[in-house]
Amino acid sequence: MTASADALFTPFTIGRLKLANRIVMAPMTRSFSPGGVPGPDVAAYYRRRAEGGVGLIVTEGTYMPYAAAGFDPRVPRLYGDEALAGWRSVVYAVHAAGGKIFPQLWHVGMIYGPPRDSPAEGVRPIGPSGLKKPGELAGEPMSQTDIDEVIEAYGAMEAAGLRCEAGADAGGVGRVFAAAQ
Repeated sequence: MTASADALFTPFTIGRLKLANRIVMAPMTRSFSPGGVPGPDVAAYYRRRAEGGVGLIVTEGTYMPYAAAGFDPRVPRLYGDEALAGWRSVVYAVHAAGGKIFPQLWHVGMIYGPPRDSPAEGVRPIGPSGLKKPGELAGEPMSQTDIDEVIEAYGAMEAAGLRCEAGADAGGVGRVFAAAQ
């Protein structure tokens, strides 16, 4: 193995986070959490990645407590007692396998569509520009009030993560879960 490849397998520390190696699993949306609640199959999925030697797992996107954050009912959320209990099981499984885990915090903006992820009645998708894709206006650009509400939802998500005592190692924005000791 070359010296540059060897670096991938050496321990790495950043702040209080100590990783066994520099291999990071990127987030991949899976939509395997019915009702937004990660179940035992989700815990097993992430545990297997930790057992395989991944130094850090970044979870699939997790919705915040904001109606327009996302519209797929099978994407996990990071709020509500049931969902937080599911994430506690995921984190426990990953830690038991020697891994570290961060949640990816997610707001899909104007990106939505069939088959499962159309907005609920009365909910308008929001995004900074109002564009669904270049040249396709899908709504009005976000107002300052919209921006403030989304920022507040991210803060509520962080607070919920900290309260859930799931023990994940950090979060996509700030410390969504309490830092592991």
